[in-house]
Amino acid sequence: MEQTNQAYLGLRQALETAANAMDPEIRAHSLRTGQRMETILKEMDRQDLLDLWNWGDLSPLNYHDMGKIPGEYGTGHTEIGEIFFKRLHQLFNQKSGQATIFTSIAADICRYHHDHYGECRLKSACGGDIPLAGRVCAVANAWDHLALDGLRPCQILATLESQSGGQYDPEVIGALRRFYERHGALEL
Repeated sequence: MEQTNQAYLGLRQALETAANAMDPEIRAHSLRTGQRMETILKEMDRQDLLDLWNWGDLSPLNYHDMGKIPGEYGTGHTEIGEIFFKRLHQLFNQKSGQATIFTSIAADICRYHHDHYGECRLKSACGGDIPLAGRVCAVANAWDHLALDGLRPCQILATLESQSGGQYDPEVIGALRRFYERHGALEL
């Protein structure tokens, strides 16, 4: 038990240090994307995954842009974030099974959130080979960017639906559609 508590505190400290080094706008975007991922996963009836992945008040959903620098476009940061969480995985996996789960999911989210569901590229995963966390993050990430661009919820949904099966997983887009139909909005 003591080893698990030490692992939790160590992981928490490492995450706080890394998050404090992030650009404030990128950090805020990462947190909003994490909240949107949680909304989608709940709509997909996957609370079980949230219960498994989260560790206390820490959520691996909140760190998809770890390593991103201001003004960077493209996927250059995905490898940096993945490496960061793989190193944390090496540090903490012997101390706690929950740390192993947390760091593995966070690494997957960093690595796969820019992969396109229906477009297989060289050295890239596609379709169901992309972990669910990465497929959900792709939609939540785009949702946040479109909202920041000033699109209304119906426009955001239409934009994302137009890319269902191409860039985005149709199951994830379907969950977003159901949420919108039930609440009449994309934000609660």
